[in-house]
Amino acid sequence: MQKKLRATPHAVSLTAHDDSLARVWYGRMILPPKDAYSLATGTSYGDVRQLFIDTPQADIPSGLGCSSIDMKAIDGGSRFLDGDEVTVGCADDELYCWFRCMPLADSGLTQNTCAEQNLDLQCASPRDQVVLDGKKHGDYYPSCTNSTQNVTDYPAITGQPDNCADTWESFYMDDSYEHSFNLTREGDGAFLTWSVVDGSIKARLAFNNVFGFLGTGFADPDGKHNGMNGGNVVLAIPGGNYSAVTGLDLELGSSVGSYVIDSDDTAFRHWVDTKGPDTDTNAAVVSTDCFTAISFESDNINGKEFNIEGSDEMIWAGNGGDHFVGYHGRGNRARFTVEWSTGAAEFYAPPTTSPTRSPTNEGDMTSASPRSNFAFLSASFTLTSIIYLFI
Repeated sequence: MQKKLRATPHAVSLTAHDDSLARVWYGRMILPPKDAYSLATGTSYGDVRQLFIDTPQADIPSGLGCSSIDMKAIDGGSRFLDGDEVTVGCADDELYCWFRCMPLADSGLTQNTCAEQNLDLQCASPRDQVVLDGKKHGDYYPSCTNSTQNVTDYPAITGQPDNCADTWESFYMDDSYEHSFNLTREGDGAFLTWSVVDGSIKARLAFNNVFGFLGTGFADPDGKHNGMNGGNVVLAIPGGNYSAVTGLDLELGSSVGSYVIDSDDTAFRHWVDTKGPDTDTNAAVVSTDCFTAISFESDNINGKEFNIEGSDEMIWAGNGGDHFVGYHGRGNRARFTVEWSTGAAEFYAPPTTSPTRSPTNEGDMTSASPRSNFAFLSASFTLTSIIYLFI
């Protein structure tokens, strides 16, 4: 069922004045907080804005909200007026990168740092690949580099063979666990099974794809990106000595550990060193040519205890695409609530009793965001005061 989102009421009212006089006025639209919850869309305003950012400018329909049919919504770096693109400049101590004006100081730079080294100030990735217009979502930041290499995808993992669909059910079903929850909504699919054993949670997360990474754990109720940031998780990776430039060293073999995800930055390089003792969770990983599964048994993750007699908000994410602990895709992740002792589980939804505040944002356990299909968005509701300024 499609829902129509009503724009926040707004208007400009001016008193009459003599035609010989000129009137100058200034207007500013204030966006809702990223974690403000929209009852009409069932998600946060931050999610909607991010979806808008991830959509190629050419694919964004005109005439959204209160704009006229020949206007375009801006994405923060440019705006369209009568068909002409007008660049919106950043401040002198900022660089337009990752679809935003990023402060140079956050990258340890000043306005003169790069020039003093005879280098160019560019929006770059850890692999020294540059985004000239700054309009690429992922692990990009202001950097001093003369690189001219355009962005390329991570080297891909060999995918599943054709016969995997026939054996998926036999892989994820395990009668040794008392409870189960199908985490599949879109994407490749996942299945959580668990039991309560002597005051601990014994659990297994099965993922319908090959082994790039697989993890699950506690959501941070106040964390960004749907509770990912600040979350305590059990994460399995197929190698070691992680480098944001070269990825994982697969010769070192797989490992499973507990991590605390950075409270602000999603890329794995920002929290790779937060790994706790492996013995905390007695965790293990199994990978085949088709599937991946991670299992653990513990009463806590990084000291945060399971609410065995109640419920916990959890997250999961998996990647079968690369060995850089990269983005998991919009379908291969979720936030969900589990009542451990009863077996009741459901996908997370922010409380409807407080529609203006919610911890929900886009759910990423790692960096980057995909290109997203905007068609359903424009057909379902109006975005007037949710997204960006209209000119």
